[in-house]
Amino acid sequence: MIIDGHAHIAEMPYISVDKLRKTMKEANIDRTVLFPGGMVDVRKMTNYVIGKDKPEKPEANNDYVLSLVKEYPELYYGFCNVNVNNKSEKVLEQLEYYIKQGLHGLKMAPMVHQFSLLGKTSKALADLCGQLDIPFYTHTIFPASASTSAVGKLASEFKDTTFIIGHMGFGPMDIEAIELSSSMENVYLETSSANYLAIETAVEKCGHEKVIYGSEFPLSDPYVEKVKIERLPISDDKKDYIFSKNILRLMKSEVGVG
Repeated sequence: MIIDGHAHIAEMPYISVDKLRKTMKEANIDRTVLFPGGMVDVRKMTNYVIGKDKPEKPEANNDYVLSLVKEYPELYYGFCNVNVNNKSEKVLEQLEYYIKQGLHGLKMAPMVHQFSLLGKTSKALADLCGQLDIPFYTHTIFPASASTSAVGKLASEFKDTTFIIGHMGFGPMDIEAIELSSSMENVYLETSSANYLAIETAVEKCGHEKVIYGSEFPLSDPYVEKVKIERLPISDDKKDYIFSKNILRLMKSEVGVG
């Protein structure tokens, strides 16, 4: 069983479900965890990173992700995204609604929404994720308000919540993210777009049970990202944890259950 733990989807040609399904077939991916896409055009990602461009659609299309999860439970899981800049009560209600409807976790987007991971609403969301027993997935960016260090502080405060750091942290080799995952039981690392040395180092220092395979479709290709895991000098049994067992455990999902 191979599960892509991070793919974006939207009703646009370059990020469409038809294109995703084609890449899944080519890469022999059994299931995919869908994240709302289209808030930024990833084909000009650097413009957003340096602040040249602003997100075109800051509100996520969670309903579209939910519709795919409900229609194809044998293929997809889903995480919802919330805009932390909205009223706190609304944001918390939104998360609880989508989880009760069948989504499996929370995706934070600090680059899109420009917020602090240590702000009041972020902490309330982290607390709620613990109560709902779902993963809190986030990217990290350079500003201290949403850095790898901020994730560590949040994870220290909310020990009952599971945190997944996307892309193995910030930059080409975020040793702080690896050290956090190694020292904290509730911090995991997702591999999409990370370089091979970072993934290899994470498995060595944190263990195969703390690393999750993801592709970051459409910015990267599931097959290309999968090869990085296949090349690791560990047994196939340990690779199974990275490819599916870890994310299934965090989502409290069994194979065959949507």
